Amino acid sequence: MSLHNTLLTGIPRSGTTLCCKLLNDRDDVVALHEPIVPSSLFKTTNHARAVDVIANQITNLDHAITQGLPFAHGDKGGLDISNPVGENVKDGKRQVVAKRGLVQLDARAAGSYHLVIKQNALFTALIDTLSQRYPMVCIVRNPVDVLASWLSVDLPVNRGRIPAGEHFDTGLKQSLDMTKDCLSRQLYIYQWFINKFRLSGLPIVRYEDVVASGGAVLDTALGLPSIEREKLNAIERTFAKAALAKLELALPKLLELELGGFYTKQDIRLSFDKANGNG
Repeated sequence: MSLHNTLLTGIPRSGTTLCCKLLNDRDDVVALHEPIVPSSLFKTTNHARAVDVIANQITNLDHAITQGLPFAHGDKGGLDISNPVGENVKDGKRQVVAKRGLVQLDARAAGSYHLVIKQNALFTALIDTLSQRYPMVCIVRNPVDVLASWLSVDLPVNRGRIPAGEHFDTGLKQSLDMTKDCLSRQLYIYQWFINKFRLSGLPIVRYEDVVASGGAVLDTALGLPSIEREKLNAIERTFAKAALAKLELALPKLLELELGGFYTKQDIRLSFDKANGNG
């Protein structure tokens, strides 16, 4: 078994996959990108039962790692993935490049590593029950950058939906069902993540601080000594005019979000200016 198991969750497109890659730079961590298929839990809406299934899957993953056996992973290419979405654009949307499949690692001695498992909406929807059984860390990112990404990627959040979250949070699903405007649904989803994290009392790490610290704040949040890594630089992206127009439309509402002090109105305006090429 691993030293201990930690769950990583975050807002979609907030850099959680990059966090896994940074953690895998360590010799004492194995960090997995979405090894659990959320729909495999959709036979129940009971949180305790779903968490029991997740716990069983985590035990099986741990066993596979110690024995050097194949296990399911969100990208069959291995643990080196830093972004599940690539640069190829189809119908105006960047396409997912991560391909689910089996991964096999060299056997790791029991007790020699920390196992970190990352899932976003699934773990967030179950956060109250999961956090009673596992340490958890939450990742957030400036809402402007998150929304800009959501507007440009071929994922359910592009349409203002979050299937795993909706399955285990009927209130979320009902609110999204009643909201016809996609942009309003997206803003509601962002606020839902922030609210779930704030109410959980769990450690919350900003993506911007992960980049600025070279991953050191992530190490600290997991209770691990920091290591030296190569300097990280935030990727500069350009966005289609249609996405920028929607972002401008959303700006007043972005400024009204309750962000718990993680981002100020000035942070939001600066990110908006930068997305528009004015930063």
